[in-house]
Amino acid sequence: MRWLMSLVAVLAVVAGTVAPSAFAADAPIGNIGETLRVDFKGVVADVTVHDVVPTAPPPGYVPTGSPRWRNEGGPWKANVTVRVISAPNPFITSVQWAFNGVTPYADAYQPKNTDAADALSTALQNAPPGATVSGAVYWQVYRALVTNVVLINPQTGTHLAQWNIWQPGTPLP
Repeated sequence: MRWLMSLVAVLAVVAGTVAPSAFAADAPIGNIGETLRVDFKGVVADVTVHDVVPTAPPPGYVPTGSPRWRNEGGPWKANVTVRVISAPNPFITSVQWAFNGVTPYADAYQPKNTDAADALSTALQNAPPGATVSGAVYWQVYRALVTNVVLINPQTGTHLAQWNIWQPGTPLP
């Protein structure tokens, strides 16, 4: 029995010293429409997610998932504004940032690449310090509606910021 307790104690110590890469204690969290300050690896920016709305398929949009799921949902977009305060180069945010649409059931819709003229990923490719760019992030929504927009670093999974759409006390969509 002692060896089991010792093993549990050792595992607890090891688990406590190895933090998951997606952990970010200072990641700002706000509501849709609020401007949040993002500071990650030399990039500082004020970011606002204005809304999340259904949309017609933009040019170059390729739906994913089974035909049944494609018929359940469709393309949705979030309109986003980014004001870059400091960055080591003008394209770093297009590489280090991904806006995921997250459902109340922990599904995370990844941003879709499109040829849309208003695509945020295109605008972020030339956003030097001092620039303000706006654009849309597109998702294929199929199982549940988005209740949170989460900005992550796709290379590390680090949570950089989060905007809540759903308010506690209101029914889930």
